Amino acid sequence: MKIVLLSAVLLAATGPLFEGSYAQETQITPVPLPAPEFPKAPDGAQASFDENAVELLTYMVELSRLIGGGITQLFASAQRAENLLTPIRHAAQAQLAAISGPKPLPVNNGEADVAARKGGLGLWEMANAALEGETVGPGGIQTALTEFRNRYRLDNAFAMRSDELPGKVTIAHATAQGAVTASTAEDSYKRANASMGRINGYIAALETSNDLKTSVDINTRVMIEVAQQLNETLRTEAAIASAAGSYLMTLGAEAAEPDSISDLLRNFDR
Repeated sequence: MKIVLLSAVLLAATGPLFEGSYAQETQITPVPLPAPEFPKAPDGAQASFDENAVELLTYMVELSRLIGGGITQLFASAQRAENLLTPIRHAAQAQLAAISGPKPLPVNNGEADVAARKGGLGLWEMANAALEGETVGPGGIQTALTEFRNRYRLDNAFAMRSDELPGKVTIAHATAQGAVTASTAEDSYKRANASMGRINGYIAALETSNDLKTSVDINTRVMIEVAQQLNETLRTEAAIASAAGSYLMTLGAEAAEPDSISDLLRNFDR
């Protein structure tokens, strides 16, 4: 009875983890008895027999075998549980890697991209820089301005900035303002086109995304592209408004000069 109760206690200690998987292990198998070599009795010794001692010794031996068997089974059960949990742990690690960490998606954040997003110092500052032949802004705007300068021979108009006649000076500044506006619009259009191309890539990546992290990353990048396109639109509209304002100011300034309004209208009102 004592052995059966001890078996129940040891089985309960294994916990719920092993109950479902190893319910067939309903009892503990004692470890086998060793085969010791007992020393021979000394000469002249007499045999004796103590029933209580033999019973107690037998009980201790069986109890030791039972404990040893229970520990062995516990280790075996733990090993089997480890084998079962290993694939689960690997799957969890793979899932964690899938929902965390950087993703191989374009972020449009290289050195040239950052510089292009900054734009020029300001529309008026860029117009003055164009008149002086200096760099007006990032690569896209500067490239467009150089092309317009050569195509429309703007250097002749820009040279009037030092003319003695105020009307020619204002025309030079208005021309520079228009050149900056056209260059800004050209660059914004190309950058918006490039942004739309990246959005197409994001849509394709979203169709094959199999985890939440990638989908969130894609959505974040699309929102960045939308913000960039909105800023390109605002930049172009601001340039157009600045050019229109410059024209009106030029018109007003020229109208204030005696006998000059007719020449101004012939130059601008076409």
